[in-house]
Amino acid sequence: MKRFFAIIESPVTRTFLLGLVVLSFQTTLFNTLRPFGVVLQVMLLFACVSGVVAGSETGAVAGFMFGLMYDMVLTAPLGLSAVVFGFAGYMAGGVNAFVHEARWWVKIVAVVLSTGVAVLLYPAASLVVGVDGLLGSRVATVALACCGFNALLAVPAARVAKWALVKPVRQAIWAE
Repeated sequence: MKRFFAIIESPVTRTFLLGLVVLSFQTTLFNTLRPFGVVLQVMLLFACVSGVVAGSETGAVAGFMFGLMYDMVLTAPLGLSAVVFGFAGYMAGGVNAFVHEARWWVKIVAVVLSTGVAVLLYPAASLVVGVDGLLGSRVATVALACCGFNALLAVPAARVAKWALVKPVRQAIWAE
């Protein structure tokens, strides 16, 4: 029984469950709310804040997990979002390499920069695998809208991602 509770409390399980909840919001609520005609990328937001909260390697793994979950509901090639989101999580986690404890606004800047790069990288990566029509003049509008939205929600999303990814110092009694 202790092993079962240890699995339930692990950061991988919590990140997976968080990904399912965020994916449900991405495919329902944020698919219908389209400011400036842009689908806001909540899965990309959580991939980026995972990197900021837990570091580059964890951000890359969490971003890959979020991207793979998102690829399951898209018609794009499987793994395309996973690679781009993994890169975004790794890039956002790079802020931890420069400072010991980044201030809140530095974390927002890291999320915004990695979101912008990922939104611009996705159409370029889709061209590599043979999907045409995504790289156009509208990409800049999409990137600006996603960056603005992710800047607004970076701090609350970082708190949720920290709950999912950072193992608590004090374990529960049944997990010992």
